[in-house]
Amino acid sequence: MFILNKIKSAIFSKDPVANLIKFLIIFVVLIFITIFMSNASTAQDWEWYKNGFTDRPNRLLIHKDGQQTVLLPGQPDFDEIADAVTASLNEGVHTQSGTGLSEVSLDEAYNRYTTLEVFFAQPVKLHTWFFTGHPTQMLFPLTGRHSDWPIVFLGEEGVYRSNAPVLKTKDPLVTVLKKLGYLDS
Repeated sequence: MFILNKIKSAIFSKDPVANLIKFLIIFVVLIFITIFMSNASTAQDWEWYKNGFTDRPNRLLIHKDGQQTVLLPGQPDFDEIADAVTASLNEGVHTQSGTGLSEVSLDEAYNRYTTLEVFFAQPVKLHTWFFTGHPTQMLFPLTGRHSDWPIVFLGEEGVYRSNAPVLKTKDPLVTVLKKLGYLDS
């Protein structure tokens, strides 16, 4: 209460020191508003500062050495993997990667390495300080190229964008896929 009274008296005072304090308070508030609005504008998301992801996939494709396993809701392993995808995305995004998928990289992800491809019924949003669009599909490299960091490629209609987000972790996903035998230990 004492601090609030001091602030109140400083704001409405004619004292030059109080005017300096008012200026500093307004300056700091404007800096925070500028940062917030800049990030919201760049990310095209008013909630860019939040972690959290609750959307559930409606189809999963596991690519392993040229073989493809399709999992749909209700099938064995679907719920565990879908929960692990959500858990990994729920931890949030660490940074931008600056990485994209060439045609060769995508072909290798499908035919040479182990990769999880996740599809959503509707466009989803990852909350982060940069623009991620509204993807309907995601690709998680699990072995081979780009698998050494927790990167996820975002896309729509079969096309993956560059500058894939680096997640804070993909450990929940890797743990479940190893447990279910889709990924070698």
